[in-house]
This record gives sequence, C-alpha cells and structure tokens, in this order.
Amino acid sequence: MIIYNALIGEDLKSVKTENGKIAEIADNVKNGDIDAGGNRLIPGLIDVHTHGCIGMDTMDADFEPMCRFYAEHGTTSFLPTTMTMGYEALERVTSAKTDFAGANILGFHFEGPYISPKHKGAQNENYIKNPSIEDFRRFKNVKMITVAPELNGSMEFIKAVSPECVVSLGHTDCDYETAISAIENGASCLTHTYNAMPPLHHRKPGPIGAAFEKHIYAQLICDGFHISKPVVLATYKMFGADRLTFISDSIRSAGLPDGEYESGGLKVFLKDSAARLSDGTIAGSSATLLDCVKTAVKFGIPFDDAVKMASETPANMLGIKKGRIEKGYDADLLIVDKNIDLKTVIIGGEVFFNV
Repeated sequence: MIIYNALIGEDLKSVKTENGKIAEIADNVKNGDIDAGGNRLIPGLIDVHTHGCIGMDTMDADFEPMCRFYAEHGTTSFLPTTMTMGYEALERVTSAKTDFAGANILGFHFEGPYISPKHKGAQNENYIKNPSIEDFRRFKNVKMITVAPELNGSMEFIKAVSPECVVSLGHTDCDYETAISAIENGASCLTHTYNAMPPLHHRKPGPIGAAFEKHIYAQLICDGFHISKPVVLATYKMFGADRLTFISDSIRSAGLPDGEYESGGLKVFLKDSAARLSDGTIAGSSATLLDCVKTAVKFGIPFDDAVKMASETPANMLGIKKGRIEKGYDADLLIVDKNIDLKTVIIGGEVFFNV
C-alpha cells in the first residue's frame, strides 16, 4: 500500500507499507492507494493505561467492542488495565481472547492488587494484597504492573518481575528513599503521576522527585481535568517527551453520556465528563488518548512532542517497534487534519477506519 500527499514534519511524503510494516518513506508521488490530502501522517497511539470504554471494562474480559472503539478513535495498541480484584477474576481476564480486529492488545496492565490502602483511589480495598511473586506467576501476558513499593515484599517482587514486565510505582504512600530503592531494584515508571501518591514537596520529593532524578518514565492523564495546565507543562519540562507518556485512564463511561456506571465493583458517577465515586474521589477519565494529545497541544506543548508522548515514548517503554514512521516499524498510522481530527486509521498496513 502507498500513502501519498502525507505531511510528515514539514514535508509532503509518500509511505509504502508491506506485510504490516513500513517499507519505505520517500519523496511525494502523484498517486497511490491512499491520498492523505496534505494532512498529517502520525504514528498510531499506544495507551498503556486504560480500563474501558462504551460500557465495557477490562474486568468483563470481552475485548472485541473495546478494540473496535479504540481503533476508531486513534488508539491502535493498548494494554487493557485491570482493577484491584480477586485472583480468579484477574485470571479470567488474562485468559480471555484478545485477537480481534481493531486496536492491538499488547498484553495487560495490572493496576493492583499490590497497592496502598491509603492511596487506593477508586480501587476496592477488600482485594488489596501484599506482593507475591508466586501468585503473580499464574497470570499470562502481563506487560506492566502498578506496585506500592512500601508494602511488605515489594522490593523482592520488583527485582524478580521487572526483567519481564514494566513495574510502575503508583497508588502508593512511599517516601523518596523507598522510591529510589524501588527504581534501583527495577521499577521504571510512575503510574498516573500526581494521582494517588504523595505530592512533590520541596523537602519531601517523594516518588515524583525520585522518578525525575532517576530518569524513569512517567504516565500523565492529560485530559484537562486530572492535571491542571501549569502542572502538565511543568511535568513536560521535567521529564521531557522521551520519558513522559500520556495515558487516558479511561473507564466504562468513555464514549457515553453522563450517568451512573460501575468500575471495579464500585459505583461511578459521570457528570460533565468528570467521573467520580459517591464520596467525590476521581475515578478514571472519559477521554480517549487522542483527546489527551489535543489537550496537550491546546495547553502549548508542540504537536510533534504531544504525539510522541502518546506513541513513540510508550512504545520505547514497552520495547516494541511501534510509534515511529520509520522503515521496519509496524504500519500503525493515523491521518489527522489541522484540528487533529481523525481522517484515516491504518493498522498493520490495512485501513481500519476512514472518514
């Protein structure tokens, strides 16, 4: 397949794909299979932290509608993210079918159950446990796990699983020293930075200060609600586009109107695009990852960096050849107009969605 009249950076280019990969990037040609019409061609977005959408949740273990929705909204790969639930429920999720048309499921992100009761957020405290290497080995295809490093057994757990799975520090009450130790033992990311963790304090830098000092990755919910504009900009300056990765942290209500929903066995109320528990606790988002890119650009982050933090950076964190328009990389591509609205979605070199 040849895509032509595609704006990449400042120049119109043509891109040839073969066998699901990018085979060639060349000077623009006059014809081909897809005319981008001078619109931007960007890598498909990769969401490493998303619980659900259109009434579906990872814990339902029914991924076909989710794969379709994400793809139709520019997310071409994702990690279905679990809630803090019982082992049987988690095992049912990781054993479910994941090969569907649409967004690629790269594996799973376990957000819990190894988290702090103090910073449980919208997680069910009844299922919180201390880390267990033996128990964790029963689950298949987990590519990321959120851990509170102050829990008993956390350091041994992090050291054991980090070679095969990204360990992200989150839902934690840990101090700076504990976070540093966790990073030195293999933790390489922060889960939804600022949310469900101690703040960055000038004398108590906590996990955020440790992550900045040690140059690990940091997730950020850039939906315009979870994190204010100046903090988004400051965090972008702190971590840079190579380390900051945007996430949606979306739940069932994404793509749906205001109303009452459920997440991890808890009631969630969506009003004016903000999802909260009955006590007012923020409970995930109703945004897509493309919404987060748009918000970042609106806040003043350069377009290319905003896209990178939702594509190349999470791909690098996971160690996969996605997220770049470069020969040999997966042909997961988006055509967007000047307003960053989707025109075409290409997954594995095949058109999935076209306006």
